[in-house]
Amino acid sequence: MYPPAVRGAGSVYWTPLSVAARAATLLATDAVTRVLDVGAGVGKFCIVGAAVTQASFVGVEQRGHLVAIARAAALRLGVPTVRFEHGGLDAVDPAAFDAFYFFNPFEENTWDAEDQLDQSVVLSRQKFVEDVARAERLLAAARVGARVVTYHGFGGAMPDGYEHAHREPHPRSYLDLWIKKREGDG
Repeated sequence: MYPPAVRGAGSVYWTPLSVAARAATLLATDAVTRVLDVGAGVGKFCIVGAAVTQASFVGVEQRGHLVAIARAAALRLGVPTVRFEHGGLDAVDPAAFDAFYFFNPFEENTWDAEDQLDQSVVLSRQKFVEDVARAERLLAAARVGARVVTYHGFGGAMPDGYEHAHREPHPRSYLDLWIKKREGDG
């Protein structure tokens, strides 16, 4: 399905199939649910999510070559309710989504160069701080009722107004479900 160059990175960078399927079912409450995958990589979570639910999935990814791989995989598998966008969180309208998935998409910024996926984007500790702040603002601006699932967290703190609704163990980490119950305090 995926080119050999990205296949080898799967155990570190892409959500395991069983985790992707379970996370998708926690996020997709019905057929009109719109889910955003932050740091979608090669699109594995979105493709699995669209295959096991009736929801729509959008993946946002900063590496253009991974977006191209994700689009090709979705096309090859005939998954029509999936879309991939090249970019970052600044261009995302949180009101366009009912749910958000994070597989700790910013942690790579804190790793040494030899442990990073590639050098096609700028990665740094400063970018980590900036990306986490963007994610916190995105989630704070999401509407009441928004659902968030994290696998290995996202590096930040859930904004005011979210309640931790569920936690279950999975290989190497936990899936955590958060639901926005009220507007935050500021």
